[in-house]
Formats: sequence, C-alpha cells, structure tokens
Amino acid sequence: MSLNIDPAETSFSATGGNLTVKIVSASESKLAFKVKTSNNQCYRVKPVFGFIEPKTDTPLEILRIAGPPKDDKLVVQWAEVPAEETDPKAPFAAQAQQGEVILPLKAA
Repeated sequence: MSLNIDPAETSFSATGGNLTVKIVSASESKLAFKVKTSNNQCYRVKPVFGFIEPKTDTPLEILRIAGPPKDDKLVVQWAEVPAEETDPKAPFAAQAQQGEVILPLKAA
C-alpha cells in the first residue's frame, strides 16, 4: 500500500478531544490526499486535502467534538500526481483516486 496512517487505531473520549496522527507515504511519487469521516457531526480534520512527498509523512489533526459514544471511521483517499501539481483537490475532482486507507475512530 502506498499510504498508511500511524497509529493504525485511535480512541477518544465521548466528551471530545484531539489527536494528531501521521499520514505516511511509502510511494516513490508525490501523492495528493483527501480525508473524509463517517461522522461529520463529531469529527473535524485538518487538513482535508493535501500533498505528501515521496517517502515522507505529514501530520493530520483529528478533533472530536462532544457527542454520543460511537464507532466511526476516517478514510484517507489518495492519488499519484505529477511533481508540479499545485492543487490537491484537482485529482479528486477528476475522479483520479487510486486507493484509500481506513482509520477506525472509537469513542467511549
């Protein structure tokens, strides 16, 4: 897989909190990524779109807003892009997604 999330599991208090994970690239190419959650009522992420250079990592901030305990998920979709690409949204607007990785979000 060209993209991973470290750590691969998370847990939050139902009363809220924040956590920073790393999006890690194992690719030899520049990747664009897009982050989605299964529960936009309780979770905010930053950044939603971005780039990750070959063989590097980038931080992803996850904020949990107080809400009922529930298991959700965060999906990071990725697409290989040319080194000169400047708009991380463009590959997804063009339906160029090549893969995705899922991070379970547990709140108790």
